[in-house]
Amino acid sequence: MNSINSDIDSNKAQSARQADAPPARGGPVPAGFISAFRFAGAEAIRLSWDEARKEIAGDGPTWLHLSANDDTVENWLTGVTSMPDVAREFLNGEDKRPRVHMGSNFVYGVVADVERAAVSPAGSSEADPAARASRRATGALRFYVDSHRMITVRAQPLQSTDRLRHAVLEGALFRDTVDLFAGLIRALNQTFADRIDELGDRLDDVEEGVIDGTHPNSRVELGEVRRRLVEVKRFIDPERNALTQLVTRRLDWAEPRSMEALIQAIQVLNGLAAGLEGLYERAKLLQDEIAAQLSEEINGKLLWLAVMSALLMPATLISGIFGMNVAGLPGTHGPHSFWVVIGVMVVCAAGTLGYLRKLRLW
Repeated sequence: MNSINSDIDSNKAQSARQADAPPARGGPVPAGFISAFRFAGAEAIRLSWDEARKEIAGDGPTWLHLSANDDTVENWLTGVTSMPDVAREFLNGEDKRPRVHMGSNFVYGVVADVERAAVSPAGSSEADPAARASRRATGALRFYVDSHRMITVRAQPLQSTDRLRHAVLEGALFRDTVDLFAGLIRALNQTFADRIDELGDRLDDVEEGVIDGTHPNSRVELGEVRRRLVEVKRFIDPERNALTQLVTRRLDWAEPRSMEALIQAIQVLNGLAAGLEGLYERAKLLQDEIAAQLSEEINGKLLWLAVMSALLMPATLISGIFGMNVAGLPGTHGPHSFWVVIGVMVVCAAGTLGYLRKLRLW
């Protein structure tokens, strides 16, 4: 199970994606068929399209992963009588809001997930991991789970199902479909955790720059981080609320150990939501700190302007008086009058400066 949380290097990921191509056996394979597995004891058996259609009506734990962009798959789903009618209609629908519906012996719903980004050409701006992460859209994954099968349907490649499929290919073991669904939630948790960690690292850099005063674009960077935090929060909160139903109501038909694994995975998601809320509060505090620093800087400049105005006020008054073009001004014909006036200005400025320092205004 730890393989879900482990990073897959590029070579292994490439080989796994090549292995994900459905085997061409038993006739044409629809484009909407992504992969299928039957879990028998300690191994996961890869199924072809024809095998998957047979196994999906059987008793063994089976996972069928499909694309919603294929009419052939949609028509086939409509005819799967081993599932309730409401679940078949839901899987073929277009609902994208996170939700969970529970039946007597089945559960179905939607979870939000991050789309799997395509590899960008070398040298392009999208080669930056942070840039790619910030531009990844969030897609919807519709699911159906009962005691014998788990069916997942998505429109675009998503990270959680990709992680889970890689884990299965690498030998991860699952007791039943509920345990498999718990693995899907853990993979989803890892996807959101990676995004939250990336935003947390960016927030740490901004915080360090704000405290040291060395970050030139702290306000711009912080604004970007806050927007990304709001985006992730907008998807995690409704998803957490939807999945919490499985904790409060539980699945009576599920094996107890598998149900506990699912509850633990949902609790981890709740913890991620709490950590995300903490990051958002830190971002708000940093925004307040930046505003306080900016206000302090502006106040310092305004104080300097006020002091300069106070120092120049006596000189302005004296120069204004002696600049009046009226008869009787003293010193008009005196050879030393100019320097006397300058001296008076300097003495007045020095006196004003001393008075301001005495009042501790500067």
